[in-house]
Amino acid sequence: MAVDLFLCETKKQIYMKRLILLIVLLTIISVSKAQIALEQTYPASATLTELSLSGYKYYLMDVTTNQCRIYNTDYSLWKTIPLSVPSGMYLYNIKYVSETLFNTDTKTELAYTYYSYDTILLYSTYYTKVIDEDGITLLSIPGCSFVDVIGGGELGTKLLAYIYDYSLAYYTVNTSVYSLPGSLPLGGSRDMGEEFLKKAYPNPASSVVSIPFKLPDGTNSAWILLSNGSGQVLRNYHVDRTFHELVIPTGDLSKGVFLYQLKTGKGIIDSGKLIHD
Repeated sequence: MAVDLFLCETKKQIYMKRLILLIVLLTIISVSKAQIALEQTYPASATLTELSLSGYKYYLMDVTTNQCRIYNTDYSLWKTIPLSVPSGMYLYNIKYVSETLFNTDTKTELAYTYYSYDTILLYSTYYTKVIDEDGITLLSIPGCSFVDVIGGGELGTKLLAYIYDYSLAYYTVNTSVYSLPGSLPLGGSRDMGEEFLKKAYPNPASSVVSIPFKLPDGTNSAWILLSNGSGQVLRNYHVDRTFHELVIPTGDLSKGVFLYQLKTGKGIIDSGKLIHD
C-alpha cells in the first residue's frame, strides 16, 4: 500500500511538472507573438491607403525629388508619380491617393499642395492640384492650402477646398465646393502625416509662425497651446471652424525648442515642435 501511495504521489508530481512546463511554454509563445516588430522603414513621410481597385498600398511624399512613391503591402515599389512643382515653390502635402474618386477610369489619382514663402512680407502662397498617374491635371485651385473630401449620403461626394489670400493685411478665407464622381473606400486614407496639426512654418521661426490645423468631426472649437521645453504653457489660443490656420508672433520668445499642441474637450489630440531662432 505504501509503495502504491508513493507511486501515485510521484505520478502526480510528474504530471504537475509537465503541466507547469506546458503553461510556461504557452506563455512564452503568447508573449513572443505579442511583441511589436519593425517591418519596414521608409526614407520619407509615408502612410497607408486603400485603393478601390488595387487594394491597400503604402505611399510616401518625397519633398526632395517632388515625387509620390506608392508601394505594395510587401513593400515592393508599385508606382512613382512625379509632381510638378514650380521653381521657388515647395511640396507641402499629398492627400487622397485613390482610384475612381476624382475620375471614373482605372488610373491612380491624388491631390497635392505646394507653396512659396515671402521672406520679406512674411506670408505664404499656396496652390493645390489634382492629377492622375500620367500627370494629367484634373483640377487646379490657386490659393488652396487644404482640401477635404466628405463622402456618402444623398448629396454624393464633395471636395471642400479652403483658399487663403495672405497678401492682405487681414487675410481672407474662401471655401470652394466641388462634386466628385466617386467616393473613398472605408479604409481610404484622408491625410498624410499628422491628422489634425500640420507642420508649422517657417520652422525655425524668428518673428512669426503659422500653424495649420483641422478640428475633429463634431468639434467646433478648441485651443492651440504653446509651451516651452519645461512643459510650461506660455500661450493659449482659442480656435474654431471659421479659419484653418493660426498665425502668431514669436519675436518675444527666447531661442530654443517649443511645443505646440491642439487641445479639445477630450484633451491633447495632436502636437508638434517649433524651433525659434
